[in-house]
Amino acid sequence: MMLRYSILLTVQVLHDYFANLKCEDLDIVPSTDTARALRGHDMLVKTIGNKLILLLKTDGSGKPVALPDPSLKLSFYVGINNVRFPNYTNIDHRPSGSEKLYFTNLNQTIVNTTLYLNTVITGYNNANSYPVGTLAGDTMGNIYEAIRSSDSGNIHALSDTDYWLLKGTAQYVSNNDQIPLVGDSFLYNTAPVNDFTVHIYTISTSTNIYDALLVTDTQHFDTPQVSYVVDLAHLKSGKYRIEVNGNSSLVYHDNAAVLRNDFGLIELFNHLPAANSFSWFDAAGMPKQNIFTLRFANRSALWKYIARTTDVTAIKDNTSLYTFNNIPSSTTFISSVPIPFRERPIDSFFLESASLGQVSPIPNPPADRLTKVTRGGDNYYCAEKHLNY
Repeated sequence: MMLRYSILLTVQVLHDYFANLKCEDLDIVPSTDTARALRGHDMLVKTIGNKLILLLKTDGSGKPVALPDPSLKLSFYVGINNVRFPNYTNIDHRPSGSEKLYFTNLNQTIVNTTLYLNTVITGYNNANSYPVGTLAGDTMGNIYEAIRSSDSGNIHALSDTDYWLLKGTAQYVSNNDQIPLVGDSFLYNTAPVNDFTVHIYTISTSTNIYDALLVTDTQHFDTPQVSYVVDLAHLKSGKYRIEVNGNSSLVYHDNAAVLRNDFGLIELFNHLPAANSFSWFDAAGMPKQNIFTLRFANRSALWKYIARTTDVTAIKDNTSLYTFNNIPSSTTFISSVPIPFRERPIDSFFLESASLGQVSPIPNPPADRLTKVTRGGDNYYCAEKHLNY
């Protein structure tokens, strides 16, 4: 019998910042439990460019030598290997915070034939608040980015180009993909109470809902308590729903992940039926070789040019897509709307000089160092470029 390794599935990372969309600025590595499971199932993991590729041993027909049990779950840590990644990526990244990005094939997000591991971008609702940078979707599958804030008292539909920037139809990673990461304990804060009832739930593979009861515990205190520590040390790493006195929280428990303090987590489940687009194998037990996608939106920021002298009278765009306003009594020019960062420079910007005429092209402000500015009551990221004119 001829044995070989065949692709089981691939996770690719795409980013609108890059001209070819391929993002190699994230490292995806298996957890310790997953590394052990891969060895036990004759599976390999390879990283090639922007792709994580899982392979398994198959026979000459391409069928797995040993079909993995449906209960198999693989988990991975997602780390950042480029310090500038948070600057040009439209995502909140707080290394000191407990919230981490969580991706899974249970999210079931599909656009055409693209299988995303992140959740669907929430549809626009005029009752909600949309700070600058927020993403929202329309009923046709288009995604927009807020370039000015709006809310129920200041409604601006997605069609209002003064408030929204069309991004396309890709389902981007967003702040909705965040989950609290906890170690061996979960701290529940409350108004003073004497009694606590705790339920811990894991996933029910028949429904993909976290309603399978694992643990029930009750505790009485002689004096009222304002917090309660839920012990998780006995649990395997993974996602759980913790309910304390009727209040539920979804958390991801992984002590090693807390110590690593990575950017995100991935869980891939094998229990999905063959007919499900996100399952690993088809009805004949053959690897589907699915490509799962994580796609990030590029961050938009106000671009500020600071001239050396008053000889510079204007900054302009020869495509007329963007305009720059001169801050009164200064040599500073700032874009009227946020401009998305791109790997490939925008070469249509030029300056007008009283002595030199038009000078073009002028360099783009870098994403290396961002400041924040307030305009019209909104807070914006801002990138600066000093000009030698």
